[in-house]
Amino acid sequence: MNKLSLIATTAVVSAGGALGINAALSSAHGGGGLHHRGFHRAPIHAEYVVPARDDTFKTITFDRGTITGVDGSTIHLREGTKTATYKTVDITLVHDAVVWVNGHRASAGDLKVDQKAAITQRPKGTFVFARER
Repeated sequence: MNKLSLIATTAVVSAGGALGINAALSSAHGGGGLHHRGFHRAPIHAEYVVPARDDTFKTITFDRGTITGVDGSTIHLREGTKTATYKTVDITLVHDAVVWVNGHRASAGDLKVDQKAAITQRPKGTFVFARER
């Protein structure tokens, strides 16, 4: 795994790891959870700019939300909560995007409206993880 992949993976896992921490500190364990400290949900959009070995900078984008439509290789994604929309984005998948649906390898054609999706776009590839609601 190269340095950029390691940074991207660490950033996304760290951002999503707040859910695991919140569960461990939930009321079932006697605590109030992290939502009292501002960490009450996983991120829905993030953009990381990291230095590359060739003295340039690479951008890694993470988007999470509900699929509102799929047109060929373009995913229409509503980011936000059940009651509030942060923004709606159109993400065009590259030809070699890695797509997983419900834990199984898939293609862009297998993505459907109302599925939850997490999409990571990196210089060396795009990864889509989708599941039924």
